[in-house]
Amino acid sequence: MPRLIHSNMQPRPVRRGFPTRMAWVVLAGLCVVLGGGALIAGHARHLAAATASTPQSAANVRAANAYRAVLPGVAFTVPEQAGVSTTLHPDGALLIAAGLQAAPPVRVDLCSQMRSPTDPRLLPLRLGYRFDDVKRWVARNQEANVQIALRNVLLVADRSNDAVPEIQIEGTARADFTDPLSEPLQLSWRSRQADTRWLSDASFGQVEQGASGQVALRQQGWLLWGANAALRIERRTNAMCPQAGELLVQMYRPAPAAATANIMPALVTAFPARGRAVSTYLAPGSYQIPAAAAGALEDQSLFEQLQAQGLIRLARSGAIEIAPRDLPQWQAAAASERAAELRDWKQIQPGPATHKLFKRLYYQADGAYVRQQIDIYNSERRLLAWRVKAPDGLAIEWAASTGANAAIGNAPVMIATTSQMPVAAARLFASLPQGWQAWTRVARWPQAGDSGDVRPVVRLRLALPGPASGGEVLQMLVAGHVGSGVTGADARFAPACTGRACVNSSDVQQITLTLQAGARSVQLDVQPLDFNAPEDQKYRHLRVAGGRLIWQPLVATDSNTSRAAAPSPVQLQDRNGTNLWIDGAPTESAIEAGLAPLLGLNPEHSNSIAGMLARLPSDGAVNAKLTLDLPLQALSQRVLDCVAMQRGRWEAGRCAFGQPIPEGRHAGVIILDTETGDILAAAGAGTGRVTSTNWAEVRDFDRTSPARSPLRLPALQHDGGAHQSPGSTFKVVSALGLEIAAQGDPQIDALLGGMPLPAINKLAAQRGYGFQTDAAAYPLNPRLAHITNYREQSLDRRAQEGRLGLAQALTYSLNTWFAWSSELSDRSLFGRPDGGAPDLQALDADALDGIRPIVAAAHRLGFEQSLRLDGGLLPADFNWRTWDALQATPAHMDPIHTRHELRQMAIGLRMQTTPLQMALASAAVGQGRVVTPRMLLSLDRKDSVMQPAPPLGIRLDRIKAGMKGVVDVGTGAGAFRGAALAGVRPGLYGKTGTAPSGDDTATVWFTGWLEAGSLPGQTHRLAMAAFVSHSDATGGEHAAPVIAAILSTLASQNHEQKGK
Repeated sequence: MPRLIHSNMQPRPVRRGFPTRMAWVVLAGLCVVLGGGALIAGHARHLAAATASTPQSAANVRAANAYRAVLPGVAFTVPEQAGVSTTLHPDGALLIAAGLQAAPPVRVDLCSQMRSPTDPRLLPLRLGYRFDDVKRWVARNQEANVQIALRNVLLVADRSNDAVPEIQIEGTARADFTDPLSEPLQLSWRSRQADTRWLSDASFGQVEQGASGQVALRQQGWLLWGANAALRIERRTNAMCPQAGELLVQMYRPAPAAATANIMPALVTAFPARGRAVSTYLAPGSYQIPAAAAGALEDQSLFEQLQAQGLIRLARSGAIEIAPRDLPQWQAAAASERAAELRDWKQIQPGPATHKLFKRLYYQADGAYVRQQIDIYNSERRLLAWRVKAPDGLAIEWAASTGANAAIGNAPVMIATTSQMPVAAARLFASLPQGWQAWTRVARWPQAGDSGDVRPVVRLRLALPGPASGGEVLQMLVAGHVGSGVTGADARFAPACTGRACVNSSDVQQITLTLQAGARSVQLDVQPLDFNAPEDQKYRHLRVAGGRLIWQPLVATDSNTSRAAAPSPVQLQDRNGTNLWIDGAPTESAIEAGLAPLLGLNPEHSNSIAGMLARLPSDGAVNAKLTLDLPLQALSQRVLDCVAMQRGRWEAGRCAFGQPIPEGRHAGVIILDTETGDILAAAGAGTGRVTSTNWAEVRDFDRTSPARSPLRLPALQHDGGAHQSPGSTFKVVSALGLEIAAQGDPQIDALLGGMPLPAINKLAAQRGYGFQTDAAAYPLNPRLAHITNYREQSLDRRAQEGRLGLAQALTYSLNTWFAWSSELSDRSLFGRPDGGAPDLQALDADALDGIRPIVAAAHRLGFEQSLRLDGGLLPADFNWRTWDALQATPAHMDPIHTRHELRQMAIGLRMQTTPLQMALASAAVGQGRVVTPRMLLSLDRKDSVMQPAPPLGIRLDRIKAGMKGVVDVGTGAGAFRGAALAGVRPGLYGKTGTAPSGDDTATVWFTGWLEAGSLPGQTHRLAMAAFVSHSDATGGEHAAPVIAAILSTLASQNHEQKGK
């Protein structure tokens, strides 16, 4: 008789003779499965609350969990004062780095360090040297037959006076470097300090010390010198270099005084005599690690007894099987009365011990909890889920069944389903699927269909309300394997699995079903994916290790080891006092202005501004005023949706001539006050629609792929991908770098000022460079990697009165001029047309600033630095988290290894940035100083006070002339020619950018500033930036019109309407 459980979790009418008691048993078991995640969390919270109710006790629990297995019985103290120390213990060593700040990590791909693709020996990797050493090696290479390899030289700043040791790493690249028996790398150092120490996972828990040394490096090691300086080296796997992996190298130095005003957690790393190092962060205090393993909990003890007795076992299919409830009665019955299906359990020995275990397993609370964990494990071992596209309010329900076999009289078994998906399922997609109804997933597999190595076959059936006319189309997304048996419709399949968890692109399929005339139902056969989610295992008691099923205690984390205070209620307003967030939700006007991902969608949105401020301890509501101007924000959002996303035209406050939005397109725009740093508008589009209906899916996607989450705001945060390169807008930064170089090089200064074309060509020829002003590419040799100008134009036609300089190069965005000029300015090339030592990396964050002036200019403007937008109002010890809304993503420049990559950097192709960062670049040129942005204007009646930065100290008139030319006659002129902008154009400066990202597509940009007084009521200079990805146009054709539409609308408003 079939078990009928409806997919929406409601019991259907039972057939005549159906055993209703069994139905309720099944339903109860199903509720156990569906509530499992919540019960686990509740169990963990209850346990944590009983054992870790204060921050210090929580830290003790975390320390015990981290170190009990590697250094049992150890006692240690984390100091409040800055320093790095090591202590020896019977089973290993402990390293404590307190009050130190980590420099940005440097990653070295060891494949790039191999002598050749077929020779796994590594060239010497040099760390801790200075540029004077590089100059000496380059000079020696010119004179000697044997060349010194200068790949990935990691430099420290020349100003370093703390005697950084000089380090070399050599050895053989091996894929099995994690194997304790494999050959490690060899590290040697030379230091001016005799107390230099080395500690690693290959030093058997001992510390090596001396002014020089040679040691083994396997996966992690620390080199320490003095009392408060250290270098951490870690070897990791790398998908791009599976045969060797990569090294992550990171410098640790004392944190600035401002950062240590409040106590910082220390990094504590245990190095056992054998095995991998274990690290965690701990607050200052005394710690005692238990000498013995924690006693097993009641649930774990029962599980292990059941497993030892054979009452729980791992089946060949991978499922966990439990001895049937009536096994004792089967054992007591005569052989002729026994059911054949229980013979697989005949090895269980009856007796009092077995009877007691059965009683606990089926009739006591700890047994119910163990069975619940088994149900959760079995339900998550495989994944079969589906969803459909349908208009809102129209529910299309597919019924799922399995086990039908008319030949032997078996009726189909209806399968329990749920709308809840495992968190790890979000990793099946690179971006959040849009336009689909909620998922339906198989929640529990019938035991009859879950044995053996063959995946169970599930039949999905959709009953149509009447006969199909033929030709109707249904869209369906299936996470699973779809068979060929489709009836009632013609099917077309397209692979749709795009994420990191995909074994094959067809693990998820988008199915287009075209109904056949007269069809009353549609049926298709599907099979589940073998779904292994190791990321979720730390939240589950059961897992398989080494082919054996084990029970693990839940790992204590910061979120479950202390009782979290109730979140403070928050109220947010814009700069004019208009409510943006009240009563735990954004206001309707804020939602319409696109601010929900920034302010918060609901109280669960912890990284939003409201979620951040809710973390503040407060006796009452937290009231905050933001720098945003709601009317300007709303206008910017509407224009972005129209002009950027649809490439429409903004006319009389409406969108006209909009086009279909290409898949993957996203866009952002930002406007800020350069006098105060106030962000007045920050709009984004294309990241995905978020509603209360799909919040759970969005939340899971945000946890697994935060960089690409719909909760990110493109104006402030980026995913580090290829669609974030700023293109030629970065030439503003390159121009600043060239002006820095010109301060010490008269020849570069003359070049920037404008030289006659023949003089430029003569200079290039004298120095041996393949650069000519009448050429469209540089270098001239077509066999070399080269840079080309837009539409392969030469430079001659852009000269002004026969001269060409920085102003003309900016106005017309001349790629070859910037590529060549960047080479002339870069000291690592030593003024030569080939050779040099471009493959330099910065171990100190500013180690390349004196060598590569374009990098120095970028650093001065805030590249590679986190931008916090709280205006200094949040407390110094505020619990900042990754992806917090008031923390903009740092702009990042890719490492430079070759001369051609240096040229690419100069034209904005080897970096990822945000509109905020590019607006700050324009603001710095317009204002003459670095502008510090903020979004928090006041917090609980305390106003933000920003200190102005000192002047840039860089010549700016030539850059301003070039950016003025962009708007008047150059690459952006077409967007600003309209009559509505006649009054605005004289005060507008800008730069366009087009960064190729695919075949005939690019990410396009515009950045610039508007002088005060250009708009009604505008008392301060405004800086702005906009970008659009997946565009088939240029920055002047697609991104500049976004700014033009906003400015023309503002210019048409009278003074009473506009207050900015």
